[in-house]
Amino acid sequence: RRSQKMLSRISLSLVVLAAAAELSSAFVPATAGVALRTTPALRMAKINNDQDQEADKVVDKVKPEAGVYCRCWKSKTFPKCDGAHNKHNEAEGDNVGPLIIAGDK
Repeated sequence: RRSQKMLSRISLSLVVLAAAAELSSAFVPATAGVALRTTPALRMAKINNDQDQEADKVVDKVKPEAGVYCRCWKSKTFPKCDGAHNKHNEAEGDNVGPLIIAGDK
């Protein structure tokens, strides 16, 4: 519980610092040879680095059949899960897991 509060405070501090940096860059005059940052400060990292990179949006349409489906974009058998999220979770401290669709019993 205490670590969650501390993490929330750190996250809030980072948001405030990022917002301040964005605001200050709006008031700094452009100088020759100096490129000002134009990308949003709070942009999320790209998730999909492997699947159908040429598409505007990757959409997979499947019939709802029993199976284990990937949600981390790292599976070599995408859209089916191959357990690649385990390596990702260990490396990134994440907790992503697959979508499991149970069949009729």
